[in-house]
Amino acid sequence: MAKKSKSELAVEAKEVASIIAAARKARHNFALFHGKDDLIFKAHKSKNKSACRKMAKDEGAGAKGAVGALEVEEKFVNLIVEDPDSTPANFAKTFRAYLSARGLKMKVRLLSEDGDVIDDGAEGDEEAADAPPELGDDIEQVLEKIAKHFEAMKTSLLRCLNSAPADYRERVVKAVELYKKAMKAKSPDTALKALAALRKLVAATPSPVIITDRLSSAGDDPEALGKLDGLVNTCAAQVTSDPAFMDRAFPEMRDMRKALKTAMNKKPPPSNIAELKAMKEALDTMFYDHVDKPPRAHGPECHGPGLTTQQQEDRILKKKNPRTGKKFKGKPVHKASNFLDEAAFVESQMVLRTQALDHIDDNGIKPPPKGAKPVRLPPMKAKLVDVLGPNWQTSVQGVKRKKQKGQKDTCVDATWGPDSNCKAIYDLLDDGTLRLVTLYPNPIA
Repeated sequence: MAKKSKSELAVEAKEVASIIAAARKARHNFALFHGKDDLIFKAHKSKNKSACRKMAKDEGAGAKGAVGALEVEEKFVNLIVEDPDSTPANFAKTFRAYLSARGLKMKVRLLSEDGDVIDDGAEGDEEAADAPPELGDDIEQVLEKIAKHFEAMKTSLLRCLNSAPADYRERVVKAVELYKKAMKAKSPDTALKALAALRKLVAATPSPVIITDRLSSAGDDPEALGKLDGLVNTCAAQVTSDPAFMDRAFPEMRDMRKALKTAMNKKPPPSNIAELKAMKEALDTMFYDHVDKPPRAHGPECHGPGLTTQQQEDRILKKKNPRTGKKFKGKPVHKASNFLDEAAFVESQMVLRTQALDHIDDNGIKPPPKGAKPVRLPPMKAKLVDVLGPNWQTSVQGVKRKKQKGQKDTCVDATWGPDSNCKAIYDLLDDGTLRLVTLYPNPIA
């Protein structure tokens, strides 16, 4: 983040101090979001949360943050957040640093609307729980140390219970009960095993907020990212049982895939590379399978990997669907192209779907009424070289119709060039999700 000048901080310090002083007397509504260079904080006594959010957005607020009610008592700033599950990881600590940079030495707590502490600004509990106590002769001392480790992970545990799918939450609750039963029975070895199992469950919770938490903790460290394999596995299991999870967690799973790619480019040890590659391939399969089914099948069936040049020629000359071999209705096509691997298809989907989401947000497009016809978005485009890198031509193939006077039409290789792009069309559905209509690599001729 770019550092702000002393004069800029001084202006903000005066404004923030005024808000804190006023909030000591009366509850305010607030909006606190990550911006391009720093946090953006807006609060007002009479304006509602939506108005505070708009004020923050007008100053460049991003998507990650929180809205809610602000209360100040003594040295505590209490943020009573509206949606705890979507609050960024370590947000209390981040806001505490923001206040400190403006001369306000305050403690920050994030609370649920029921008054539960969901983040007290303490250091992350990953490190605190990494080295559980060793079993010794003094059982009471060991049990006390184990209890401290359980307390250290309470914030993450609460976030897990708030955001996990119901069936997964049941597993976590059972693990907590086993831990408490072992502690009551004063059985430290069983308690340690239960605590270790609970930590794994919490760390691998398939939820958008947990994905963000784990990515925030791992940063760009290839070894730390390699430990997210359990999270990838549970996300895959969740997508299988609940396909809609992919829509809910798309931005976070996209960020995880991007982090894995970045880590692989840092050239870690071969064993770590293999681990990261396997995780990325698992995510690629999840993303690809998510669109490779009706009514989302056109992109993969006509432009996905595994198609031969002959199938593409039959699509042009015989109007045959490459996947089914059946003749399709409508006008004949004059170009046919496809991606050669899932990764290239998914990479293009990542970029173009993000474009579509930005288009919806920038233009204030609302989902249609329930049961109404989807809203067709304009085509999203991006140059293949920008999406797939300098070797993009190894990931696409295509043919085009060639007319011959007095003879049947034939096909020749499509012409690719630096301006060749990938193109996607999306529908916005009544539940607010996007449906991929088609996605394909687009040769220039």
